[in-house]
Amino acid sequence: MYSIRHLRSVAVLTAVILTAAGCSGGDSAPPDTAPATTQAASTRPPQPPQATPRPTKKTPAPKLDAKQQARLNQQLIAAAWDNDVRRAQSLIIRGADVNAKDNTVQSAYLISTSEGYLELLNLTLKHGADVDSKDSFNGTGLIRAADRGHADIAGRLVQAGVEIDHINNLGWTALHEAIILGDGSDRYVNTVWVLVAAGADLQLRSQRDQTTPIQHATSRGHNQIAQLLRAAVEADQPTKGQANRRLLAAAEHGDATAAALALRAGANLETRDELGRTPLSLAVTEDRLAIARLLVYLGAG
Repeated sequence: MYSIRHLRSVAVLTAVILTAAGCSGGDSAPPDTAPATTQAASTRPPQPPQATPRPTKKTPAPKLDAKQQARLNQQLIAAAWDNDVRRAQSLIIRGADVNAKDNTVQSAYLISTSEGYLELLNLTLKHGADVDSKDSFNGTGLIRAADRGHADIAGRLVQAGVEIDHINNLGWTALHEAIILGDGSDRYVNTVWVLVAAGADLQLRSQRDQTTPIQHATSRGHNQIAQLLRAAVEADQPTKGQANRRLLAAAEHGDATAAALALRAGANLETRDELGRTPLSLAVTEDRLAIARLLVYLGAG
């Protein structure tokens, strides 16, 4: 017979995956909505990891003239705002460009990052999305995701190789935006965990006021984020083996900050203990959902 803990673990893992499966929907923003830095946040639950897809070779399509290409690109941008993944895929097959921008400097790829549309983001990455693409604020998709507290999108972009510490026209990085424009709630704490684990520069000052991330968090009363950043700044430099052991211990005991710091130090997401258990399996077994989400966002399977 299965033990109660085993049954509970299966239920917890199922809950995480089912929660993730419901993330592709959501209210759409109108096509003329301002870029991410000026928009309000929307809640996005986590989604399970997907390996970074390599851009696929486009199926040869009939040659398009400039007007036809522009029309397809505009239709794709409209489909992106609607989070209509099926239509977006059809338009891409017909030749629409996932990197094409409209007169507000929005593309299907950039829209997916600010709106938290993970399935759409994966589609654009599969079809050659440029993770270095910038919006009208010279902001990356990662900055846009951090602005909104989309930790799952941030993790997906980290996996895709986005620049972590790019500075936009406001003088802010993704970490700055998560703190300055965030409200300190769980979604922003989750986002900061992702950025810290990914190696974000914790001492880089916002350019206009020369204020550190810790100072920003403290002045805004984002106490959990401030504590996390202090712990990261004061952390030692463990060996790879020590980092792996710390990640396993953090997953088992439910210390998400310790998990983020272990990953920052180079711990392997798929490291195993003497019983063959991974950090994710430990987190799920012990009902450590915050850590399970962090690991999933960064690609644990």
